[in-house]
Amino acid sequence: MAQQVELAVTPREVMGKGNKRLRKAGIIPANISGHKQASQAIQVEALPFDRLQRAHAATKIIALKLPDNTTQTVLIRQVQRGPRSGKIVHIDFSRVSLDEQVTVKIPLHFVGEAPAVKVEKGVMLHLLDTLEVACSASDIVDRIDVDISRLEHIDSILHVSDVKLPASYTLVTSPDEGVVKVAATRAEAAATPAEATATPSAATPEASGQ
Repeated sequence: MAQQVELAVTPREVMGKGNKRLRKAGIIPANISGHKQASQAIQVEALPFDRLQRAHAATKIIALKLPDNTTQTVLIRQVQRGPRSGKIVHIDFSRVSLDEQVTVKIPLHFVGEAPAVKVEKGVMLHLLDTLEVACSASDIVDRIDVDISRLEHIDSILHVSDVKLPASYTLVTSPDEGVVKVAATRAEAAATPAEATATPSAATPEASGQ
């Protein structure tokens, strides 16, 4: 069952170029849309939203609390960042009901220990950080566990099809995509061709003096 987190927001009267002043004051412009209702302009303080993201709650169902004590249940659809600063400049929230089907990206959590890393001293390469799935909004989980103990040798790889999903999930990401792989270190990779080309030195026959 999805756990809701609460986030306080207020209606936004500033639009257009005025949003720049909000951002300087530590406030992020945002909108709520969806469910065939009119889009609603709101604003949220940057610090509480940053704490929400740091707590890995950005994929959860969020209860937006308005000053009139009403609540809107939403998912984050898009977080826009400045191309130079990397700071959040706008958030798009989408209204959602707990029983509707939604498409979301769930973070991956790698568990276990890979023998290819521990024993063969390989390097773990994370190829994907999230999986896109379709599920009921009430079934959204915080993360999906990926067991890496099956990575036994250098060049071992786990694909999306190897990840165990909750029974109610439908996979959207291609099952053929790689999730995590173990590669050789640069030193090992460089040593292999060198060893292959090296041959034992042969004694040069001495010229016959006869």
